[in-house]
Amino acid sequence: MRQPNVSIYGTRSCPDTVRATEFLDKQGVPYEFKDLDQFSEFNAYIADLNHGKRVMPTIQVENDFLFNPDLDTLGEAVKAASAST
Repeated sequence: MRQPNVSIYGTRSCPDTVRATEFLDKQGVPYEFKDLDQFSEFNAYIADLNHGKRVMPTIQVENDFLFNPDLDTLGEAVKAASAST
């Protein structure tokens, strides 16, 4: 299985973002962390994706976006992306 392309938009102080990154770390899934505290331009980007709402974390798995997903949903998205060729 290949590793999916995963990006996380959030902040290090957001409990939901920390939960998602810890989950991916435990699963051994690499991801790119896009810190909204350091790069404020990402705020408008994720708000545009979610009908004007800034939801953290916003997680991109391949071409799909998840908005503060529960860990089961995140795991399934990663698994599905890993299985696709």
